[in-house]
Amino acid sequence: MPREIVILSPVPPDVAILVEAGAAIDEQLGMRTLFGGGVHEFCRDTGAGDRAVLSVSQPLAVDNLDEIARLLPGAVHLPLPLWWVEAVAPWGEFGRTGLQIAYELAARLGATCVVQDGE
Repeated sequence: MPREIVILSPVPPDVAILVEAGAAIDEQLGMRTLFGGGVHEFCRDTGAGDRAVLSVSQPLAVDNLDEIARLLPGAVHLPLPLWWVEAVAPWGEFGRTGLQIAYELAARLGATCVVQDGE
C-alpha cells in the first residue's frame, strides 16, 4: 500500500511547477501522464523499466473548510481559495524521493503538505 499525501495549496499546481519541483530534487527523473491527464507520475529509470516515485492527481477546489478539518485534523489550514492535491509515494528509497518532491512542491506553492503516516 502506498504512502498517502495531501497538499493543501492556495493555487492549483500546473505541469510546469511539477516539473520544477521534481527537477529540484533529481534531474534524472522522468514524468509521465496517466488517465488522460488525471495523474502526473514522477519515475526513475531502474534499468529494468521505470519505477514511480510520486503520483500526483489533479487538484480539486475546496469549498468547505470544515470538511478539511474533519479529514485532516490538526493540519495547518489556509483560507479559501484552497486546492486539495492528492499524491501517493511508495515505501522505501523510491518513496523517500517522492516525499522530497511533495515537500518541494508544497514549498513552491506556499502550501501545507500532510503525509498520512506522520512523516
